Amino acid sequence: MKYKGYLFDLDGVLIDSSKIHYAGWKKVLNSLGKEIDYEKFRTACFGKRGVDTLELFFPKGKFSDDEVKRLSDEVDSNFVNTVAEVGVPINGALEFLQMLRRSEQKIALATSAPRQNVDAFLDAFRLRGAFDAEVCGDDVTKGKPDPEVFLKAAFGLGEDPAHCVVFEDSLPGVTAAKAAGTSCVALLTTTTAEVLKAADFFIRDFADETLKRIIRPEESRGPKVREKV
Repeated sequence: MKYKGYLFDLDGVLIDSSKIHYAGWKKVLNSLGKEIDYEKFRTACFGKRGVDTLELFFPKGKFSDDEVKRLSDEVDSNFVNTVAEVGVPINGALEFLQMLRRSEQKIALATSAPRQNVDAFLDAFRLRGAFDAEVCGDDVTKGKPDPEVFLKAAFGLGEDPAHCVVFEDSLPGVTAAKAAGTSCVALLTTTTAEVLKAADFFIRDFADETLKRIIRPEESRGPKVREKV
């Protein structure tokens, strides 16, 4: 199959940021009388919107929209202030994006992260203008596992989701990708293949030799994909 659009999550896919977000959420949750360790955060919270993370610890509706925004902004400010200094791209991610651009493929950023985090990331790694479409948490009404973010990203590229492939690292993200009708490549950067078993393919990072067997843009203008076995 020739993919016509490539949709990328941000955290855990393009950048190793779990510890950055954990530090921000730990501080916020501690201030609200809740404890969270890194492993619980990594498996239960990473990749979720702020409101969805809070609802893992508190009854739905406990916080007003303004309170959710204030608490989420506290977490996000930690990301914005530290991503350029301590953020590390996932191995091979920037090179893979460059290869797709050289091959004139359509690529989109599709993330639950708020716009301020997206802007900080794009500036830190000089990726302004690298994506043909950008959809972030501010652009959707429902977070993953709802497919809205990937549907909007595919349509932003002018492509049918069925002709697109998503790169994800979390269970909500993989679930959203499959619900959108896309193919899905799961990166095993934050969890295991067993957790992400609904994905079509699995790679450790973008330097994984498996990726070359999945996507081979050198064979034509559009990458071809081997079927999952």
